[in-house]
Amino acid sequence: MPLIEKAPRRRLQPAERRTLILEEALRLFAERHYSGVSVRDIALACGINVGLLYHYFDSKDALVRSALEYAIANLMTGYAERRQALDDARAEIEAWLDTHVVMAPMLVRMVQLMGDYASSGVRAPEIDALIAGFYQSERDLLESALAKGVARGDFPLIDVATTARRIGLMLDGIFFASRSRGDDRVVQDIRDLAGFLDDILRISQRSRS
Repeated sequence: MPLIEKAPRRRLQPAERRTLILEEALRLFAERHYSGVSVRDIALACGINVGLLYHYFDSKDALVRSALEYAIANLMTGYAERRQALDDARAEIEAWLDTHVVMAPMLVRMVQLMGDYASSGVRAPEIDALIAGFYQSERDLLESALAKGVARGDFPLIDVATTARRIGLMLDGIFFASRSRGDDRVVQDIRDLAGFLDDILRISQRSRS
């Protein structure tokens, strides 16, 4: 039988290879505790040698931080794309939830890594600042949408800061619960949360009708 030649593997551009490394790192960090994943493990998963990986990231700590930055940036970009044509407070909140639905697999891994980092007892100022900045951005965008809805009379007179914090906590709870249970209910749970919030935020409309 004639030998079947394998097609040569396409050579990745630097940006593509960096993305591959970050996605594989995020996957491995989520499958195991990040402290149990070596740079060599990640290089092997990417099909590259360790020396090449160090060309992109000079340490494992830098890789952990960059993996979190990558996931957060994708989430915020996805939300910005869904929000850009919207001028409706409820739709803005729905866009935030929808982005979590679309990106659920990556966000499950991001939350796993954040949780493992938080429980590790090791503190890295840059990672602490990155995580704090993410949660502050979430509070800001939710508070902005809620305040707009209240000002326009679309929402009832709610405590904007408290409601925004509760939405964030409920989202976190969905991802952490999925991690604890080991199930895949994230998407359904977010949709249930959207329905719950819609009921709450439509109170003022029903009371006027």
